[in-house]
Amino acid sequence: MTNLDILKKLYSNYTKKYLGKIFLSVFFSTLVAGSTALIAYLLDPAIEKIFIDKNEQLMLLIPFAILFAFTVKGTSLYIAKILLIQVGGEVQRILQSQIMQSILTSSVEKVDKKHSGKFLSHINYDAGMVKKLVTDTILLFTKDTLTLFALVGVMFYQNWKLAIFAIFMIPLAAGLAKNLGKKIGKVQGEA
Repeated sequence: MTNLDILKKLYSNYTKKYLGKIFLSVFFSTLVAGSTALIAYLLDPAIEKIFIDKNEQLMLLIPFAILFAFTVKGTSLYIAKILLIQVGGEVQRILQSQIMQSILTSSVEKVDKKHSGKFLSHINYDAGMVKKLVTDTILLFTKDTLTLFALVGVMFYQNWKLAIFAIFMIPLAAGLAKNLGKKIGKVQGEA
């Protein structure tokens, strides 16, 4: 059974009935990404208009807009996490119940062959890992992916030339830093 088959089975057997909460969590993750991009967008005018131009009207407006964006971001992230924790807890409860039913209906010989710690591991750890997969993976994937696209959009909106330069130079710099790190590691290993 491949990983894709396992994910399909997890979806159809356990998470399909919670799609409403999952989509609501994705909506709030979108709000997190949007408010993060809004914060990044507002920082440029905050520095320029407040500190350089000393615009007194915007001195009150921009900080309140930034505060509002942080409030939306924090509240949305909290709601998205709560929704997915609820879904993950329900999936974990169902799995643990099914594992217990399987143990209770098993033959005595089969139960005697395994150590009791194995059963506890399946009930606690394995079901907990599926819960973690449902809660953390969905939230991190949606929130981080959407935030990345939103911030790249802000970069292109504010200065498209610098954004193109950064998109090409950051991977190049990361590759060079990785090579340099390997060379330094080899030198230190020889010393």
